[in-house]
Amino acid sequence: MGRKTICYRGSLKSCNYRCSYCPFSKHRASEQELVKDRQSFERFCESIVDRTAQFDIGAVFVVPYGEASIHRWYWEGLGRLAGLDSLERVGLQTNLSFSVEECLAVFDLYSGDIDRENGKESSRKINKERDKETGRETGEEKGRGICGAARRKLCIWATFHPEMTDMETFVDKCHRLADSGVNLCVGAVGAPQNIPLLGRLRERLSPEIYLWINKMDGLGRIYTEEEKRDFLELDPFFGLECGSPVADAAMCRDRCFVEADGRIRTCNIGRIKEGNWYQSEATEIFHSLCGKKRCSCYLAYGGRADFEGRQFFGAYPIFRVPKPYRAVFLDLDGTLVPEKHRGRLSDSARRKLLALRENCLVFLATSMPAEEVRRRLGDDLDLFQGAVFASGAYVWMRTMEEAGKADGRGEKPEDVEGREVIHPVDLKELPRLTELAAQCSAGVRIYRKREREVDTAKETAYKITLVKRHNGVWKEQECQKAAEILSNGTHRIFVEKNCLEIIAAHVDKGTGVREICGWLGIRPEEAIAVGNDREDKAMRQVCEDAGTSIGIYEG
Repeated sequence: MGRKTICYRGSLKSCNYRCSYCPFSKHRASEQELVKDRQSFERFCESIVDRTAQFDIGAVFVVPYGEASIHRWYWEGLGRLAGLDSLERVGLQTNLSFSVEECLAVFDLYSGDIDRENGKESSRKINKERDKETGRETGEEKGRGICGAARRKLCIWATFHPEMTDMETFVDKCHRLADSGVNLCVGAVGAPQNIPLLGRLRERLSPEIYLWINKMDGLGRIYTEEEKRDFLELDPFFGLECGSPVADAAMCRDRCFVEADGRIRTCNIGRIKEGNWYQSEATEIFHSLCGKKRCSCYLAYGGRADFEGRQFFGAYPIFRVPKPYRAVFLDLDGTLVPEKHRGRLSDSARRKLLALRENCLVFLATSMPAEEVRRRLGDDLDLFQGAVFASGAYVWMRTMEEAGKADGRGEKPEDVEGREVIHPVDLKELPRLTELAAQCSAGVRIYRKREREVDTAKETAYKITLVKRHNGVWKEQECQKAAEILSNGTHRIFVEKNCLEIIAAHVDKGTGVREICGWLGIRPEEAIAVGNDREDKAMRQVCEDAGTSIGIYEG
């Protein structure tokens, strides 16, 4: 069980934008309605102050029907909540039409991030000095200037509305928020006709700002494969938007959705529960109740305990703000290039890797041997700081000077040298394996690496591959015979397409990730692993133990 996430939706049903598809753009709130909404939100904030410890609340997210950010009381309330030591995140869903400087000033005032009597930024300076002493000034604070602890809790979910604002104004506000120390994600509705525009938006935003795409309700047809690919280029989680996972209330025990009058749901689309936020106890408020067949929007599936992006977004994925990380490990086939595409990286993949390199160290993690990777990628291998080759049998890292790359702290650690480690495979049974290959109409390939420090004249084998013709399939009994030949327990056997792979028993992609993290002097929790098949699970597990990996498995 994790800490609780509470979403709040007030009675506000008006918006200052006039988007053609939105029902809330048609209603103009009366003074009486605004007074009621303010009173409701103030009551809710007071209840959070009183019940945070009782319910172990870690995050509060305001998700209004209309536009709340233009009303001062929301900034007052969010500031007050951010000032609570026990809360880790507070957030607001908005069209970004508010004044950044004015609203953050209100937030700071009510959070205690500034001295209320004389306006001096005393606590910000204290926090800045503390961060320097503890080394916390990593990618999250990079370039953001001095900001208080409360601002680092604030998460803004900003939606781009091309009907109502120009891109230059919107992007400028995004960067001003990020530079002010605020966590930020940016998104838009996935209208197919806006794909070129959203591509330009991605290019204009800083690489560290995640751009999400929500599926377009009422499209009247399903997305074409080309449209899906285009949106996946912008948002790697767009596939979940198209899939709508089967509802499972058991995955939603650590969250609650609160209406203005205290009515409670599990999420924004869940069935109304018995009881009331202001009178009920935890057993009533957080008991499992859904009533839906599918989790049809991000606020529904993004808060589930089994959400696939939870490791990428951290403990509170509902905000869609990525967790800062210092190294990323990327699989090749199925991740960087399409599964059936055996060519080099696309221009789009290169741009993404270059953007990633601005904020962290980028490594390749593949089951392919080094020779094949170098032949296939050519100069594109220079985009990586190093690699886990052959599922961990050969691990290599270039020096920071060779890569010309700063790490995630914006520094160049001169003491990090180029490293490599080779985990040899025993060739004693090679004659019997060669005989088996002949029986199975397969060839034998042995991959060797010249050892750098032990003996420059010596080459060590780190992988054996028994390869059939392109469409060949390895039968279970053939694999069993290979296992019998290598029954001494010093080898690991696995099949990928038409190849039966043999490496040392104790290695996998996970051991390779651990070795590189050790060389860098970083913790696994500061790295993220991205892959799409069974061989990637090991490296995912290394990072999952610390909460930072992405699984994008197919089937």
